[in-house]
Amino acid sequence: MKFSTVGPEGARNLLREKQRRNRLAAKELRVQFPQFSSIRLDFAFSDETSQPPAPQSIVLHPPARAYFVYPCPYASCNGEFDLAAPVADIAQQGESGVAGNTRCTGERIRGRQGKTPCDLHIEYSIAVAR
Repeated sequence: MKFSTVGPEGARNLLREKQRRNRLAAKELRVQFPQFSSIRLDFAFSDETSQPPAPQSIVLHPPARAYFVYPCPYASCNGEFDLAAPVADIAQQGESGVAGNTRCTGERIRGRQGKTPCDLHIEYSIAVAR
């Protein structure tokens, strides 16, 4: 019997494939949140390194999929962060936006240290246009 193990790159590829399938299965923004004409998500990252990942911005328009799970920006990490709940809260409460923070719960390969918790700190803001 032959056993195969998935290395860090293979695990990351499996995660990306799962996210791709889930994104394709998600409803369009105009169906899931018809009250929004666009959603803007901004991310700022910080951790113990001197050069954390660069900030990111994502703007979704009505034809886009209403999928709010994003991979950790570190290529060696198997984590992701899910912002579906804050977006749903904005829709339910009729707000124009929200800001918050979360941490990556994945693991990173760090040289000789092997796998260690990623613990990347993510500050996010979500703004909607109606």
